[in-house]
Amino acid sequence: MSKDFDGLREELPGTAAPNDPARTVVVASDTALRSPSHFQRLSIATAALEVSRRELPNLIADTIYNFEGKIVWPNGTTYDLPDVDDAFGGEGSFRWVSDFIRFAEVPPRQHPQRRVIERLRLIDLYFRIAYPERARLIAE
Repeated sequence: MSKDFDGLREELPGTAAPNDPARTVVVASDTALRSPSHFQRLSIATAALEVSRRELPNLIADTIYNFEGKIVWPNGTTYDLPDVDDAFGGEGSFRWVSDFIRFAEVPPRQHPQRRVIERLRLIDLYFRIAYPERARLIAE
């Protein structure tokens, strides 16, 4: 991992304080997730977490399934949480996560494929719940 990301790791706050049942989190749209800049910022933030590729889906699942607030689409309808393992391909090694994190240092040359949008949405949702300030920076 590049030394450029050491400062990012130091700035990451702890997981959000107790869930506020009144809090509403809006998931990212497909358009936002397919943006190369959003994709790379999401990769940079994920790399800064310093969790293993196999632990990342567990971290995401624990965070989103234990969130007591409301999760909605940009139009306000309820977002039905998918199975995290299924969204990540259910292949067990989660090599895609390692490939995704590499984009933290090398910008993507094309838009993310549609088949990985739900994975990206779950990673993005994790940041929106656990690190709302970081999520705002990712979405800029």
